[in-house]
Amino acid sequence: MDADLPAREVLVRDALRDELSRVDADVVTAIGRALERDQDRLTGGSWGIDDADGCLLTLAARELGLEHGEELLHTSVAAVRIPVLFDEVWSLILERTGDPTAARAITHRLVVEALGLQADQAGGSDTAVAAAAPDDTARIALPR
Repeated sequence: MDADLPAREVLVRDALRDELSRVDADVVTAIGRALERDQDRLTGGSWGIDDADGCLLTLAARELGLEHGEELLHTSVAAVRIPVLFDEVWSLILERTGDPTAARAITHRLVVEALGLQADQAGGSDTAVAAAAPDDTARIALPR
C-alpha cells in the first residue's frame, strides 16, 4: 500500500506517527476523546483559529480544559512538531485525493492508528484502539 503513495506523504505520515508516540499520555488520551466525540472536528491548516474545528493540539487542549492548543506546546518537543506535521500530511493527502472529506477521513484514520500503536505499546490488549476500518469503527479513537 505504501508503494502506491508519494514518498513525501509516507515520510511525513511516519514522522507524525513518531511524534504522536512521544507525546504525554494525557495529551494522547485527550486527542482520543476529541476524535471519538466527533471526527469531523479535525482539520488541517487551521492552527490558531478559534472555532469548533481544529488541529490535534487544539482539540486535545479543549478536552483538557485549556483554551488554546498553544498551551500544550510547553509539554514536549513532540507537541511542537505535531501541528506542522499534521498540516503537511493533511495537505499532501488533500492534494492527492482532491477531496476534503476523503482527506479528513484518511488523516483521522492515521491518527487513530497512531494512538492505537501507542496504546498497544503502553498497555496491551485492553488499551487497544479500534482503528482498522475507515467506517464507524475508525471513529473510536479513545485508548481504552
